[in-house]
Amino acid sequence: MNLYLFAIKEDIRQPLNIILIILLPIPVLFIPGHPNSYPFGLSLYGMIIIFSSFLLSRPVVEDRMKGIILRIAASPISTLRYLSSHLLGYLSLLAIQISILLLGSLVIHGDAVTGRLALFSLYLTFGMMCLSLTLAWNVLFKSYNISFGLFSGLASIMCLFSGVSLPLFLLPSSLIRYIMFLPTYWLPYGLDAWFNGNTPAFIQAHAILLVYACIFLLIGSKRRL
Repeated sequence: MNLYLFAIKEDIRQPLNIILIILLPIPVLFIPGHPNSYPFGLSLYGMIIIFSSFLLSRPVVEDRMKGIILRIAASPISTLRYLSSHLLGYLSLLAIQISILLLGSLVIHGDAVTGRLALFSLYLTFGMMCLSLTLAWNVLFKSYNISFGLFSGLASIMCLFSGVSLPLFLLPSSLIRYIMFLPTYWLPYGLDAWFNGNTPAFIQAHAILLVYACIFLLIGSKRRL
């Protein structure tokens, strides 16, 4: 079995992860939206992606904390291959979760949600950033439980002030110039851009999320995961 399939199998044998992937996106679909934006649940789903990324990447994080990576580095399997295979596996699981959300939006919201392929690409890019952020964050800790506890608080605050758990139009314009430096800001920004037909701004959201993903990935892989 290759590392990619092993990473997926390692995650889906946990019942909590199966529930996380299949069921968790459904409740946010019933949250109504503003007439001038997508249903708010599509933005709030960003918070689910953040915590899903943290939980799905637990095996590779615990491998680093237990020193297993040091043994892998001495084997024929390169650290880069190990890391890329696992992250691709986790991203594939997130892609399934995103597909479930968008299919559910078709059933519940119908034509109120348009451009689902574009939204899929935005969510997937956001998921890449979240997985990389998780990797970089866990470099700072030797205990997964402590890491998760602190990350939960930080992620909740980031989502609150970046338009994920609170709509952007409710935030004062004077605050936008500061929160735009938060990586989570670019998901609701991209959603609003696509809703309003602003393709350049939508591409900008993609690009900035990818830049953040690369930065976090470099930080997270610097110390052999």
